[in-house]
Amino acid sequence: MSIFAKKLDTTPGSTDNLGFPPSTASSGKYGITEAIQLMRTLPVEQNAELVVRVVRATLASLDVHLPVIIEDALRRQKAIQDRIAAIHGQIAELEKQLDVHRKEIGALEADLKETSSVKERLQMAEKGAGGSSRQSGRTDTTSGGGAFSAPGPISKPPFPRDDHGTGVT
Repeated sequence: MSIFAKKLDTTPGSTDNLGFPPSTASSGKYGITEAIQLMRTLPVEQNAELVVRVVRATLASLDVHLPVIIEDALRRQKAIQDRIAAIHGQIAELEKQLDVHRKEIGALEADLKETSSVKERLQMAEKGAGGSSRQSGRTDTTSGGGAFSAPGPISKPPFPRDDHGTGVT
């Protein structure tokens, strides 16, 4: 019968395996946490009805009242449900943040794609300008030679070039 009298650590700040404080049973001796521990040690699957009758009789003989444990269980259920709801709220907030970051990444990827495309076209125009049009001092405007062809002589690129021709210094 010592299992019924066994008390959990109830020092201030102690918690059970779910992070909840020890039982809040009004008798202060036995609550739902202790009942859970007890039921874990008993062979409830073998003959649940017999086990429940023995537990009820034993607890009654120790002046432990089932309604007190049931009230404690209701408080614990409420606390667990509140904690679940709070965690679901945190998850929802994190999902919103993830969505914002995913949209930002999408916009950045689109910007990168556009930047890369324009840079490649500029590089193609630069290579095309390095051929015959530089020698003659003008660009080819009659052949429709490129999206960036312009009449008149080419003096120099509008921005400084590095050694790799990327236009980044």
